Amino acid sequence: MLVAIDHTAWGRPDAKTLKDRTHEYQEGVIVGQGYSTIAWIPEAEGSWALPLLHERISSWSSPILQAASQLKLVCEQSINPVLAVLDA
Repeated sequence: MLVAIDHTAWGRPDAKTLKDRTHEYQEGVIVGQGYSTIAWIPEAEGSWALPLLHERISSWSSPILQAASQLKLVCEQSINPVLAVLDA
């Protein structure tokens, strides 16, 4: 089973009342929230991906800790070996 994990920043610099905003990197440093997505890649060719988990990264966590937590959960639930790909 092939899965891909990605961290995405959602800039919210003007949302002063949004709880738990963090400094995110997206073509420079922005204020907003980070999200981690783990998706199943069902075929070797093509662009299909099925999101399995999409979670906000809190200020007391990090993208790598969130990815590790998501990967652990998927591995525990899968009956097949899991291969994960991530970018830096």
